[in-house]
Amino acid sequence: MNMLSNYLSFEKPMGEVLTKFLFYVGMVLILVWGLRALWHWITFFDNDWDTALWGVIKTPFIVILKLLVLRVLSEVVLAILRMGKKA
Repeated sequence: MNMLSNYLSFEKPMGEVLTKFLFYVGMVLILVWGLRALWHWITFFDNDWDTALWGVIKTPFIVILKLLVLRVLSEVVLAILRMGKKA
């Protein structure tokens, strides 16, 4: 009960904890999307070989780019929250 009351009280801001949680959830969702896209392109080899090969090559780069954007946005949100804490 004490742990629950710590999270429900307004004495400690939850912005940093929520941002980190959403970062990890976003990271998992991006990786799941990447695996689904990769599987799609692998199964697409029967229909169009060139397009499927291009999809298999570009999917990891897109996943890495999305993870970098997510990290930058998370750092920006954390920096804004830290600025608000100092003021």
